[in-house]
Amino acid sequence: MKLAENKMEYYIFLGLIIGILIFLTNFIYEKWGRKLEKLNKKLGNQLIDNGFLDFADSSNLDELRLKLINSFNIYEDENYRIVHIDAEELAEFSFDFFLSQLQKILNKRNFKLNVRTAEDYEKSNDIYINDEKIKLYTKEEMEQETFWDTGARNFFKKINELLLKEELKEKFYLLYGDNDLCVLLLTDKQYRIIRHREFDNENEQPYLP
Repeated sequence: MKLAENKMEYYIFLGLIIGILIFLTNFIYEKWGRKLEKLNKKLGNQLIDNGFLDFADSSNLDELRLKLINSFNIYEDENYRIVHIDAEELAEFSFDFFLSQLQKILNKRNFKLNVRTAEDYEKSNDIYINDEKIKLYTKEEMEQETFWDTGARNFFKKINELLLKEELKEKFYLLYGDNDLCVLLLTDKQYRIIRHREFDNENEQPYLP
């Protein structure tokens, strides 16, 4: 009888502990969720106020605004700011994988982008961006297996230089890497807002090439 009573008390105590833990978990989650919701709204509105949707089509504006404010969704193609690149495709000179989308967002800024390989590119790794010759990566970088990263950085560093020459206020920032590599075309202010939103998550922070 005593054993049964002790067992019952144990289960009551265990149930109480589990109930408290569930309550605390839900409380913390809801509090964190409300805090994140407030942050998304604040920074989403800041992006909108700083021209993040200036190049979006008017038919998509309402939906894009809601996505920015509700969940800080900056990854929609309709923003005309983001392009999936894939560092492997770029390093293998497969520019057709991403070039048309890149040109589409640059055309919105009245900037024409042309990319072609040099005649000896298989040996030299040279390409032309708007008739300016650059080396995408070196033989040493290929041997060290860093050419995916350096190729992407060199490619967009040159485009940023050309944008600056045209006195455009935006530049390309890289996001992620390897096969997931994307680029975002941002003003300095837009970049700082996004970086602030992801201050505790380095993997989600855009970075200059």
